[in-house]
This record gives sequence, structure tokens and C-alpha cells, in this order.
Amino acid sequence: MSDINSTDKELLETLKKEITQKAGLGRIENRTQKDYEFLGFFIEEKSGVKISLTTIKRIWRNEYNRLPHIATLDALSQIARNKDWLALKLESTKLTDEKSRVVLTENIGTDSKHLTELPKQRFAYLWAALGLLLVLSVGFFAFKDKFLKKSVPASAIQFSAKTSVNNVVPNTVVFTYNVDSVDAKKFYIQQSWDTRRRVEVTKGNHQQTDIYYLPGYYMAKLIADDSIIREIPVHIKTDDWVIAAHQNTIENKILLSKYWLPDGIVGVRSSILTSHKIDIAEPFILTFHHSRDLKIDGNNFVFSSDFKIDSTGIVCPATALLLKGEHEYMYINLSAKGCESNLNMNIAERKFDGKNIDLTAFGTSVYNWQHIKVTNQNQKVSIQLNGKEIFQTTYAKSLGELKEVGFIFKGNGIIKEARVDKR
Repeated sequence: MSDINSTDKELLETLKKEITQKAGLGRIENRTQKDYEFLGFFIEEKSGVKISLTTIKRIWRNEYNRLPHIATLDALSQIARNKDWLALKLESTKLTDEKSRVVLTENIGTDSKHLTELPKQRFAYLWAALGLLLVLSVGFFAFKDKFLKKSVPASAIQFSAKTSVNNVVPNTVVFTYNVDSVDAKKFYIQQSWDTRRRVEVTKGNHQQTDIYYLPGYYMAKLIADDSIIREIPVHIKTDDWVIAAHQNTIENKILLSKYWLPDGIVGVRSSILTSHKIDIAEPFILTFHHSRDLKIDGNNFVFSSDFKIDSTGIVCPATALLLKGEHEYMYINLSAKGCESNLNMNIAERKFDGKNIDLTAFGTSVYNWQHIKVTNQNQKVSIQLNGKEIFQTTYAKSLGELKEVGFIFKGNGIIKEARVDKR
């Protein structure tokens, strides 16, 4: 970020108002978390630049005292006025100068008699102003390359990744990047959406390694100050399911397949969790990951699986099904009956919150085997639970090819007969 003056602030406020109007959002005092998320989607769709939700909130809530990164400013300027920030700023400055000249001309008049009758103080003032203008002009041309430096197009910024091993976790990923031509104070590489998985990188150095402890289809981010300037996929693949336990400071405790239940059931007994230092009397999370190139269109598929949860340690046991494509994902929650207010779902760009929509059909007897089926036909989604349809919706943004299937359990969950087929 750079320092902000009154001209910059006024211009930024104008852009915010125009973008808010174009996005069809209401007054700021009525704005919700979902409004800010929608604003992020709107900006990315219109400009191709992804701005973090934190940055969007800071800008629209006026919680800033320095200008955002030039890439962010360019994105906002392009949406509002179809020009980059510096061009818009120069244009705005020119209009202000022209208004000042009009006022000055009106005060002085066009008759030469008025000029000769000006007091000496006004001549001195004009002389000083002309001198200042000359100095600024010389300075502008001397440093114009710096002043008019364009933001580097995202496509021109090098950012790539490769894994050190195939179908294994943990997996070291080697990132190759080049930010030498990007104007920013600090740079970071972030593994995914999780800001905790962020490491600082520097100009002049062009490689950085990081470890991915779990399988999945991640979008790694190259960040300049507070703006995401590039995103690339990092696909950590596996040959089979991977189960990980999470509790307090214990992260990614992998439960190897030799500990799984027999008869094709993916999951473990409570005794196995205890032996891995998981306190089953306290809340914990189990995550199930199946990540590979499924070669199935995410907009046309049928997924089905059986699942159930043990009652250990959780007041409101729940499970979430994750179906992740190249571009978007589905996140479907189910819980014990009576706990449905806690549920939420994402179907691509569409969000459903149990706090303000009736999701009670997703409450069920989770301690017994449940059968879930998700059918997606040309972006029309039907969700069935135990043979009964409980939800329908459509969505606009394509999922792309399916890359990952997963379950997230609050409590000790198990699954069987999980499969995904082409529609």
C-alpha cells in the first residue's frame, strides 16, 4: 500500500460507489457478510483479479489509511471506468486543474486593463505558482517512468508448482515464481484459502518449497502486499482414501489403512483414535480425502455413499460432503436432528445458511447408516437422503472436472460404498 491523500481517497470513494451500484448492492449499513463475498465474486468476474475478502471489507468499510496495491486499484478502475488507476487519476487531476483555471480566468477577466491593475502581491503569487508548476513539470518528465509504471499483467507473472512425489502425503511442492517486476513491499505464497499457510518470499529469489500434509485440489496464491496477483492449482493426489484426525493442537494425524475397519468400511474404531492421542470425550474432527483426476464432468455426475457417526464427544454430531471441481465445489452438510440451525451449504456460487433458511430436511439419525445421493445434470442438482429427495437447486458457475471427493465428520464417522459416476 502507498500513502493516501484527499484526491486519492475521493477518487477511490467514487469508484466504490459506482461498483456497488453496478453490483446491485444496498446501503452500507445493511451490508452482510454474503454481500461482501458477492462483491468479491463480482470484482473477480468483471476484472479477472481476485481480491481477498479481508481487503474488500477494509476498503468498503473505510478501514484503511493507505492506498491498496496498484493491482487492486486497477481492477476497481477498470470495472467502474474501463481505465487503469493512474490514467483515471491523471484525468481527474486534469479536470481539477481546468476548473481552477476557469475560476482564475473569471476572476482576472480577459481585458488587459485588469491585468495591469493587479496588485503586486497577485503578480508575486502568480509568479510563484508558475515556478511551482515548472518544477512539477520537470519532476514529472524526469521520473515519469516511475509515476506511470503500469501494473504487470497477471499472465506475465511467472508462478508454477510441481510435487516431489506422486500420490503420497506429506508431499513437498516446489514453487517457481518471479516477482522482480512487481511493485510491492512484501510478497507471499499461500498454499490455499487458509491464511495460516502463508510464507513470505522475496524478489531475486525464484523458488520456494512448502509441504502439503493432506491430499486435495488446492489453489495456491501469489500475493503482493494484500492483493492476490496469481493463482494456480496444486493437486495433491492419492491412490485411495486418506483419513486424518484433528484435535486442538494435533493436526493431520493420519490414520493408516491398516487400522481401518473390515469389509470395505473406511473408518476406524474409537480405540484406534485413543491410541493416536485423540481424546474422544472432547470434540474432534475426522477428514476423509479422495483426490485424483476423476475424469468426470463436475456438472454431470451421480455421487452416492453410506455414512454414519458414533456418538463420542460431540453434542451436535454432523458430517459434510465435499465434491470439488477445477473451478467450484459443493459442500453439503447433514447433522443429528435438532441441530439443523448449525448447517450451511455451498453449491458453486450459491450459499445456503441454516440460520435463515429451512434446512431441517438435512437432520437425520446419524448414528445409523444413512444413504446420500447427489445427482447433477447440466447444473441442476438434486440431493436425496435415504431414497427421498430433500433439496433441489441450480447454479451458474461451472464446477469443471471433478478433482476431489471428501467427508468431514464432527465425531468419529465411517463411510462405505462411496462412488461417483458420469451422468
